[in-house]
Amino acid sequence: MTAPRTARTAAFARRARGFLLAGTVMGAVYWAMDAAAPAPPLLSLCGLAGVLLGERVATTFRTRLARRR
Repeated sequence: MTAPRTARTAAFARRARGFLLAGTVMGAVYWAMDAAAPAPPLLSLCGLAGVLLGERVATTFRTRLARRR
């Protein structure tokens, strides 16, 4: 694995841990308030998958467009 790829992987892992921690904290807040989550779990996971897919498509499109120039 090359150095830039390793750095990107480490940066992704740090961000993923941060988001996981933030989600866990928010789950604990909802639990402490005895409130329901704002969206059903399956619906929210589908929304997150859509965001991820949209980001990947946009990034791929932008990269291919930059290579053609």
